[in-house]
Amino acid sequence: QLMSSFVHDIDKNSSTDVEDAVDVADAFGSINDTKLLDYLLADLLKDYERTYKENNQRGLVMYFLLHTLCSSIVYPNDTNSDLQNQLKVPPIAFVPYKNLVNDSGVVIQQVFFYGDDDGKSSFNSFLSNYKPDTWKTEKNENWIKLTSISGKPCVIYANLPLEEPKDEEAQKLLTKFLDDQNIKPSIVIHRGHSYHLSGTLKYLRPENKVIILGSCGGYHNLSTILGSSEDAHIVSSKQTGTMLVTDPIIRAVNQRILEGKDINWIEIWNELGVLMKTPALQDKFNDYVPPHKNMGALFLKAFKIQMQDNGVLP
Repeated sequence: QLMSSFVHDIDKNSSTDVEDAVDVADAFGSINDTKLLDYLLADLLKDYERTYKENNQRGLVMYFLLHTLCSSIVYPNDTNSDLQNQLKVPPIAFVPYKNLVNDSGVVIQQVFFYGDDDGKSSFNSFLSNYKPDTWKTEKNENWIKLTSISGKPCVIYANLPLEEPKDEEAQKLLTKFLDDQNIKPSIVIHRGHSYHLSGTLKYLRPENKVIILGSCGGYHNLSTILGSSEDAHIVSSKQTGTMLVTDPIIRAVNQRILEGKDINWIEIWNELGVLMKTPALQDKFNDYVPPHKNMGALFLKAFKIQMQDNGVLP
């Protein structure tokens, strides 16, 4: 009864229907009970049929998408390309390398750090990933610039974790520099606690194609992120973010960039799963949601597209 009330009639409150539908989509990715998923699938079909009979276009789109997403969990052998075609969204399992490079063939990244103890520790851990035989380092009083010297061209800008509030001033100066130089990051990475996240999100742009949130609970900011970067692939944690997981994710992404390869999330997640050696680390890793499993983001992207295709405002 509880789960039925969770999925039924969400279209009847227009002020919360999208938010409620995202909650339902999110839940699918966390349910392992196949009987419960089968039950929800049948319940969603009832609402789909109801909205069809009522000629409720908005509700019909919602329940079509929720039924499709739930089906993808129940029947995981269906390929991501099939799901992508049904939802009419861009590729969900990978980001083409060609979408990450700018007109000069360079991948630009921007990393946001904050000046508390966690930010300083995270910054030092971050720098340890960029060896001098692969990356050239340039630094001024506000930010650091890392340029690949082997493999494909990649440039990473990161503000220094200066004492608050100088950290935010450094972010502002770096972003102004990038804007003035017409440098558009295709990858944005947030390193810091969840209460700093709003400071990073205000700088998001439509050009951002991959957004990695290293903070706790970053997953719960999907609508804000997609409002600024509607095509972005989002990597985030539902609960606790940790550099022990975030750093390996970034390394795996950078490895593919330097090799000129697409960012294949299924491949990356399979690789990282093997690296998480302890049960505690595996638990932290399991909290991270890759783009191809991000049901809430998939719903939001697909809902906007479907509503526009059907001539209805989202």
